[in-house]
Amino acid sequence: MTAAVRAHESQRPDRLFHDPWAASLAGAEGERRFLQLEDAGGCIIVRTRFFDEFLQHTIGTLGIRQLVIPACGLDTRAFRLEWPPATIVFELDQPSVLHYKEHILQEQQARPRCQRRLIPIDLTEDSWPSELLKAGYDPSLPAVWLIEGLLFYLPQEAILQLLSRISSLSAPQSWLAFDAIHSAMTTSPLTRQRTERVSSLGVPWIGTIDDPTSLLASLGWQAFVTSTARKGYEYNRPVYPFIPSEELTPETEKLYHWLVTAVRQSRDS
Repeated sequence: MTAAVRAHESQRPDRLFHDPWAASLAGAEGERRFLQLEDAGGCIIVRTRFFDEFLQHTIGTLGIRQLVIPACGLDTRAFRLEWPPATIVFELDQPSVLHYKEHILQEQQARPRCQRRLIPIDLTEDSWPSELLKAGYDPSLPAVWLIEGLLFYLPQEAILQLLSRISSLSAPQSWLAFDAIHSAMTTSPLTRQRTERVSSLGVPWIGTIDDPTSLLASLGWQAFVTSTARKGYEYNRPVYPFIPSEELTPETEKLYHWLVTAVRQSRDS
C-alpha cells in the first residue's frame, strides 16, 4: 500500500518526490489497498517528503555517511536519492521482504546510488545488532537511523527495546528519525474510520508515544517534533482528518502522526 501511494504521488505534475520503481513494487495488491484509503495516502506522502529532506540534511549537509533503515520494507531511497561518495545504506527487514524487493528491482534493472548492504533478519531477533556490525556498521562513527511506518504496529515494550538498542549503537552526533502516534489517535471519533480500517486489514495500531521528547531524552537524544498536519499544509498535501490549519493546536495535532527527529547527545541514558 505504501509503495502504491508513492507510485501515485510520483505521477503528479507537482509531485513531492519521484519513485520510478514504486508501482512495480506495489503490484495489484498494493493498488487494491490504495483504493481503500480515505485521503489517497496523504500521511505517507508527507512523511516520505519530510524524511527525504531530513536525509538530505544529515547526510548531504552534515556529512554523516552511515544510514540504517530498520524494517525498510519496499523503500527505494538507496536508488532514487542522490548520495555523497562513500555513503553506506544498511537495509534490514525480514528475508521474504528483501527477497521480493530484490527480485522486482533486478527485473527493473535498478542500480543503487550508494553502497547498499542488505541484512535479512527479523527485528524481534536479538541478533540483529550483531548482524549489522558484521555488515560493516561502525558504532564509533555518527550514523543516521530512519524508522518509517513501523513503531505504531509494535507493543510499547518492543518500541522501547528497539529505541534502546539503537541508542546503544549510536555515537554522539548521530541522528534518528521516526513517525509515531499519540494515544489520542486511537480513541478519538475523528480518527475512528482510519483506526478501524487498519485493524480490518490485520495491522492494528497498538504502539503509541505520547511524549517523544521526554522518552528520547531519557535515552540520550535531543528531539524535535512536528506533525503530518503542519507539514501537510506546508507541502500542500492536507492530511486526514482534515482540520483547517488555523484550527491546529497542540491538542488537535495529537490526532496526526508525529514526525520526530533527534540528535544523539551522549551514550549515557
